[in-house]
Amino acid sequence: MINNSIWLKGVKTKANKKLSEDIDTDILIIGGGITGLSTAYFLMNKDREITLIDKGKIGYGATSYSTGKVTYLQDTLIKGNSEKEDLYLASQIDAVNMIKNIIIENNIKCNYESNSSYLYATNKKEIKNIKKIENILKRNNIEYKIKNSDLLYNSIYSIKVDNTATINPAKYLLGLKELLNNNIKIYENSIAEDIDYKDSKFVVKVNNNCIRCNVLVVATHYPFLVSLGLIPFKTHVEKSYLTAFNVEKNKKLNAIAQSGNNSIRYYSDDKDYMIYCSCSDKLGKNIDNAKKIGDLSWEVNSKYNTKMKYIWNNCDIMATDFIPLAGKIEKNLYIATGYSTWGITNGSLSAKVIADNILGITNKYTELFNPTRTSNIINLVVSNLSVGKTYILSKLIKNYSFYTNVSVYTKDGIRYGKYIDDKNVEHIVYNKCPHMKCNLIFNSVDKTWDCPCHSSRFDIDGNIVHGPSHYSIKVEKN
Repeated sequence: MINNSIWLKGVKTKANKKLSEDIDTDILIIGGGITGLSTAYFLMNKDREITLIDKGKIGYGATSYSTGKVTYLQDTLIKGNSEKEDLYLASQIDAVNMIKNIIIENNIKCNYESNSSYLYATNKKEIKNIKKIENILKRNNIEYKIKNSDLLYNSIYSIKVDNTATINPAKYLLGLKELLNNNIKIYENSIAEDIDYKDSKFVVKVNNNCIRCNVLVVATHYPFLVSLGLIPFKTHVEKSYLTAFNVEKNKKLNAIAQSGNNSIRYYSDDKDYMIYCSCSDKLGKNIDNAKKIGDLSWEVNSKYNTKMKYIWNNCDIMATDFIPLAGKIEKNLYIATGYSTWGITNGSLSAKVIADNILGITNKYTELFNPTRTSNIINLVVSNLSVGKTYILSKLIKNYSFYTNVSVYTKDGIRYGKYIDDKNVEHIVYNKCPHMKCNLIFNSVDKTWDCPCHSSRFDIDGNIVHGPSHYSIKVEKN
């Protein structure tokens, strides 16, 4: 079994250089995922100097650990407000068409496959919610079919729409990067650490250098500063486990349970595969990675009588109303996050909203995605109480029952984490996330220290793997 995303199989890309000097630019985009690259794509050739930086290597972030679905038939279509439901549905249909056009116009080789999307129910509550979604589709004259398909495991009711698609998300990102390389400046392995505002310009500290810009777009998976839109208080993080395994035939469909707990799609490369996503839950409840992978393995074996070939996990930023938080938070400062598991469509659309705002073009989704909007107070309270509980538990619990060769201890008032590897070498780190001071939990599968509150991740020596933290937890040796 390969402990990595199938999308990264055989992917090769030439690395861009690391920022090593102070520079000035008109527009700075922080983040080389689908939102950052797409924003740059919509802005290039508009007589604006654009610079994009990424903390690591472009194509290896959250987008490349997703399912790669391009669909408007989503489990989160119900918004409780018909005006929002209709506008959100229209936004997703526009995103599906927009991505298709980008791929065709630029001949991006990303295993694009037009197929059908299913939304299915496994119990009566899910059927009731699908009926609500049917009303949204009817209201907007979207054709759908009731399809009690035996292709979907445990499905007792389902609906189907056409004109949706799937892609290899890593290849799509690298295709965008290739388009941009000759039109904008791109720096990799360049970590943004702080933002200041001086003399009518944003000053971003990067690799002990500074980038000065007129317009700043923060398109990281999770904004790295709490002050940027107060995102930790408007969202929670959900973690899912994904696997790919061989099947006899690509059935050219993608599907998700209305609860969002199970998701499938097919993929053809050297062989035909099914991508299966399950065990989705709030981050604080998904801390025992070995157990979750064991559960997933059991599901795959019992449902499909086969073994997993690839296994990986992904974290999604969930907005309290399941609508992206993307757009302007103050003059010339933009953020994008909170895609609630639908990052391919929402990441692309958020980029278009931001680019249009920068260019002074009216975009009908600007207010819908407005990151400063008032959230549903009940959902907001529930979400913050859940994260608060996780934070407290991270402080109270040091050593979990599933730890092997791992210990957490306090010395001179400082909490440390120690992992002993297969060669009996000790790896000691600070056991506190620099982002919002949650204590970290060891991931025995990926051999990382993970934040159970906001999804920062660090390797066994304390180096930052992904944020929102932008600082390491390394213990300097004497």
